Amino acid sequence: MTERVELVERYVHQVGRYLSQKERAEIEAELRSMIQDQLDDRFEGAPSPADVASVLSELGDPRQMAASYGSQQYLVGPDLYPSMMRVLRLGWVRVPMVVVVLNIVWTLITSQEGTLFGMFFETLSTVLLATFLFSAIVVLVFAIVQHSEVEVGEKTPTFNPLDLPAADDPGAVDYVEMTFGLALGAFALFIFLYFLHVGGLTLRFNLSDPGKVIPVPKEWLILLPINSIVLTLVNLWALWRNRWTAGMSFAQLVIELFGVVCLYFVLYKPLLDRIGWAPEIVAIITAIIMLLDEVPTLVKLMIYQNKPASSVPTQITIFPNPTQKE
Repeated sequence: MTERVELVERYVHQVGRYLSQKERAEIEAELRSMIQDQLDDRFEGAPSPADVASVLSELGDPRQMAASYGSQQYLVGPDLYPSMMRVLRLGWVRVPMVVVVLNIVWTLITSQEGTLFGMFFETLSTVLLATFLFSAIVVLVFAIVQHSEVEVGEKTPTFNPLDLPAADDPGAVDYVEMTFGLALGAFALFIFLYFLHVGGLTLRFNLSDPGKVIPVPKEWLILLPINSIVLTLVNLWALWRNRWTAGMSFAQLVIELFGVVCLYFVLYKPLLDRIGWAPEIVAIITAIIMLLDEVPTLVKLMIYQNKPASSVPTQITIFPNPTQKE
């Protein structure tokens, strides 16, 4: 891939990050065609990388370009709305599934008595409550992002296409995945704090009547929300810098592994001992899955950071840093 083509692909890739999955391929193809038409009209023969950079500079920041394809007005700005909806759709599928599975396991473990209709109604109410809470957190996160951008927008650096990160840059932040993780982390924090308040595990979210509560070690129950907060801070730091480093990725892995230890004492052991399963096996499997998911990215980051500085492109900041001066 020539340097000028690679620069166009970097730009198109960044625009695509702010588009919904449904329309991304079509808009990316249209954008490539538009850029090529402008290059053909303005530069005879093969345009130089500087010529391509000139055209891309006129098109503007990838986020603003993505926003220009939206024609509707939303509660959250049109540049963030597609990303918000992708995060919400992920949650609307995963959160109810997790809640239903947990309710079934909880019923089997605690041997609760009741009618089928009663159990169905209680599960449905828990699903609705969990989904509503998750959705509210997601909207709040995106509203905060939107507000912060309005406040510091005038300090945003001038867009330079040559600073676009490579499409395969392992340090690039996946905006949707990151926001989904932050919302899920905030949701888990609420749950852990509720468990701490009632003194154990329960799936009835009622402060005055939490139902049957399974006691768990309080010291580990205290560490779980602390672990969630620290993990959230690491992710927020990566989101603010719009870049993962090997050090940040390693810190995230260590925090997540410690979270598995906490879950072993708070969740796996209290519940699985009741049905004769080995909680140690479940904890080890969880840790292995986590390592298989995180270690390859960590290795790629270490290799990428060791490349010569000239071969590593500077990233574009998603969230302008208020301390940055023009």
